[in-house]
Amino acid sequence: MSDNSRGKRLAKNTVIYMVSNFGSKVLTFLIVPLYSWYLTTSQYGTYDTIVSVEGLIMPLCILAINEGLLRWLLKSDEKDGAIIGTGYGIYLALILLTDAVLAVAFAISGWRWGRMFLFLLTVSTMYTVLQYTARGAKRNRAFAVSGVIYTVTMLGCNMIFIAGLHYKIGGMLLSLALAYLFGALYLLFCMRNLFRPSSLSFDRGLGREMLRYSIMLVPNNISWWIMNASDRVMLTAMIGSSYTGIYSIACKFPTIVSTIHTIFYQAWQEQAVIEYDSDTRDQFYTRVFNLYVRLTGCLVLMLVPFSKLFITLFMSESYTEGYRYTGVLYLGAMFSSFSAFYGTGYISSKDTKSAMYTTFLGAAVNILINLFFIRRFGIWAACFSTFFGYLAVWIVRMIQTRKYFTITVDWKTFFLLAGNCAAVSVAVCFCGTAATAVLFALAAAAAVLLNQQLIKAAVRFLKNRRTKA
Repeated sequence: MSDNSRGKRLAKNTVIYMVSNFGSKVLTFLIVPLYSWYLTTSQYGTYDTIVSVEGLIMPLCILAINEGLLRWLLKSDEKDGAIIGTGYGIYLALILLTDAVLAVAFAISGWRWGRMFLFLLTVSTMYTVLQYTARGAKRNRAFAVSGVIYTVTMLGCNMIFIAGLHYKIGGMLLSLALAYLFGALYLLFCMRNLFRPSSLSFDRGLGREMLRYSIMLVPNNISWWIMNASDRVMLTAMIGSSYTGIYSIACKFPTIVSTIHTIFYQAWQEQAVIEYDSDTRDQFYTRVFNLYVRLTGCLVLMLVPFSKLFITLFMSESYTEGYRYTGVLYLGAMFSSFSAFYGTGYISSKDTKSAMYTTFLGAAVNILINLFFIRRFGIWAACFSTFFGYLAVWIVRMIQTRKYFTITVDWKTFFLLAGNCAAVSVAVCFCGTAATAVLFALAAAAAVLLNQQLIKAAVRFLKNRRTKA
C-alpha cells in the first residue's frame, strides 16, 4: 500500500474517531465552569478522586480483556464468533466476580458512595469493552455515535442533577454512570448481530492466548493511571481535597491535547498494526510522527495562553490560580502522546511485557517526586511529577522500539517547539490579560505557518469528501 493511500485511510479513520471523541470532550470541557460555580474545590476534589480510583480498578478487574479483543479482531485468523464469544465470556466472569467482592466490601465498610461506585464501575467496563469491540469489528460509525450519545447524556444529566437539583457529588457520579450506560446500550443494539448465540463459541486455547496478551497490559495500564491520576489521590491524602480540586480543574485543560491524541491514536493504532510488516513502514512512521510533533507542539503553544484567558474570564474566583499549573501539564500531555505513538510497536509485535517496563519507570518517577515534594511544593510537585514521568517513558521507548521500527525525528523542529512552549508556560504566569491575548495570537500565527502542509492536505481531503457526497 502506498504512503498516499495509507495517509488517506489514516485521515478517514481520524475523522470518524473525531466525531466520537472531539465533540464529547469539547462539550465536557465547556461545562467545566458549571462545576466551578456549583461545587467547592473540596467537593470537586472528592468527585475527581472517586473517578480516579475507578479508573485504576477498571483494567485490573477485567484484566484489560478489551485490549485483547481489539488486537484479535483487527488481525487474526480466528473467526469473529470465537473471538467475541471467548472475550466476552472472560469479561462477564471477571466483572461478576468483581461486583460480588466489592458489594461485600462496601457493605462491611458502609462507604457512602459504595453503591454508586459499583454501578459506575460496571457500566464503564461494559462501555469500554463494547467500544473496543466496535473498533476491532470496523463498526466505526456505531463507535462514533456512541461517543455523541455519551456526551449528550452526560451534559443533560449534569444540568439536571447539578444545576437543577443541586445533587453535587452524587449528581456528577450518576451523570457519568448514565452516560456510560446509554452509550453501551446503543453499541449493543448496533452490534446485536455479532452476539447471536448461534455464532458465538468459547475457545479455551484462544482464551489463554488472549489473557496472556491482555494481562501483561494490566500493569501497563496501572502505571499509566499512576502518571495520570495518582497525583489527585496523593494530594488529597497529603495536603487536602481542596488542593485536589484546583489541580483537577487545571488538569481538565490539557485533556484537550489528550483528546486530540486519542482521536489520532485510535486511527493510528489500527493503521500501525495493519501496516507493521510493510517494507516502507519506517518512512511512513517517520513522516507521520514529525507531522504529529508539529501539530501537537503548536496546539500546546496556543492552548497555554488560551487556558489562562478561559479560567480568568469564565470560572469561579476560587479556581483561578489553576492557570499557573496548566503549562507544565500541557507539556506532560505532549510527551504522553509521543510515548503512546511509539507504543504501537509493542502492540504490533505483541511484546506487551516491554511496554509494561517502560510505564513502570514512568510510574516510579511520578510516585517518588510526589512522595518527596508534595508536602513542600504542593500542586507544583504533582505537575512536575506528571511531566517527568511522561518524559522518561518517551525517552526509553525511543531507544527500546528501535528493534521494531526506526523513526528519524526532526529534532530542529522539535526543540524549537518544545522551547517555545516552555517559554510561554512561564510567561503566562506573569502576564496580564492583554499580554496573554497577544501571546495567543502569535501562537496561532506560528501554528498556521508551521502546519501549512497539514492544513492544505486537510482542505483537499474535505473537498474530495464533499465532491463524492
